[in-house]
Amino acid sequence: MPLDKNKNNTNGPLSGRLVIDVSQGIAGPYCAQMLASYGARVIKIDPPSGDWCRAVGTTFGTLSYYAVAYNRGKEGIVLDLKQKEDLETLYELVSEADIFLESSRPGVAEKIGIDFETLKSKNSSLIYLSISGFGQQGPYSTRPCTDGVAQAYSGLVNGNVGEDGLPHKLDIPIVDIVTGLMACQSIGMALLQRDRDGQAQYLDNNLVASALEVQKVKLIEQHLNGSVVAKLNVPSGIYAAKDANIAIALATYAHFQKLMDLLDANDVIAEMGLDSFEACMREEEPLRTMLREILGAMPAEHWMSLLGGAGIIVNRINSLEDVLADEQAKEGGLLREVSHAGLSDFLLPQLPLTIGDVGDAPEKGQDTEAVLAELRG
Repeated sequence: MPLDKNKNNTNGPLSGRLVIDVSQGIAGPYCAQMLASYGARVIKIDPPSGDWCRAVGTTFGTLSYYAVAYNRGKEGIVLDLKQKEDLETLYELVSEADIFLESSRPGVAEKIGIDFETLKSKNSSLIYLSISGFGQQGPYSTRPCTDGVAQAYSGLVNGNVGEDGLPHKLDIPIVDIVTGLMACQSIGMALLQRDRDGQAQYLDNNLVASALEVQKVKLIEQHLNGSVVAKLNVPSGIYAAKDANIAIALATYAHFQKLMDLLDANDVIAEMGLDSFEACMREEEPLRTMLREILGAMPAEHWMSLLGGAGIIVNRINSLEDVLADEQAKEGGLLREVSHAGLSDFLLPQLPLTIGDVGDAPEKGQDTEAVLAELRG
C-alpha cells in the first residue's frame, strides 16, 4: 500500500513529496527540516544509537535543542541498516520517495548498500543528496570534517580577525547551516529538472564548498590581487559607546564624510588626507583611535538617534535576550511563537512560503510502528 505523501501537510509548495532522511548532525537534518517546512512529508531514520545530534548540549528524553531546531515536522523511525531486514525496509521506503538524504563519509554508503546507484535501481526518479565534509573526490574526501574544521580549512576563520588581532571561529555552526540551506536550494532545482525529464539525480553538497561560497568576493580578490583586504570600508566596525557596543557600517565614502561631519571632525579628513576608503585604510589606527574616544563619550541611544537619523547605518550590538524582547522581532514578522511537547513555547524565524508550525521534532523511533504499518498495510 503506497504511503500517503500528504499525511502531515496538504499545503505548501512541497506538499505531496516524500523525503527519506538518514542524515545526521546539522546540515542534512536542517535541509530535510526545511523541506518539511515547505510541506513535504519527511521520515527521519535514526540508527539504533540515534542521530549523534540528539546528544549535543542540553538533552531531554532523546532530544536536544539542536535536535529540536533541525528536525521539527518529521516522523521518526529507527532502522539498523546493517541488518538485512531493516535495509530491505529502507528500500521499500525509497521506492516511494521523491528525495533521499545521507551524510556518511564517502565510501560508507556503498558499504552499507544505500549509495546512489543502488537506490536508483529501486527508484528511477529519485533525487539523492549526499552531504560530506570535503566532497566525494580528492585526497581529503575521507578526512573527518566538522563545521569548525570547514571554517578553519576554508580560510573563514583566518578572515575573522578580532580586536585582539587573532583569528576566531564563529561560535555557531554557520557552515553546517549554510550547507543545509544550499542543499535545500539544490533539491528545489533538482525537482524542477525532474519535472522535465523524470530522471534520478545525484547531488553532492559539502561543508568546505559552502564555506568557500560565502567567501566568493574574497576568493576573487585573492586570486586576482594576490591578497585580501580583510576589512571593508574602514572605519566601519564595532565601537564601544558609553553604555553598550554599537556597529557602524559605511556603505559609501559619502557616508564616511557625513559621519565625520556629525562628529565635528571634518578637519581630520584634510589633516590625514582621507579622500577615499583606501586612504582611510592607510590611516586606520589613528582614525579608529579618534573615533573610539568620541563615540565612547555618549550612550548608544544617542548615536543611534544622531547617526541613524542622518542616514548612517548604525545599530546597538544586541544579545539574543535583547532580540527576543524587541518589538520588531514579533511585530515585524521576524519570529513566530511555536509549541513543542515537553517544552515551554518558544520563538522561531518565519521564512517565506513555509507552512507555519510544522509540528514537533520526533523522539527517537516514536513513529516506527505507525510508518511500517502504513507501508505494509
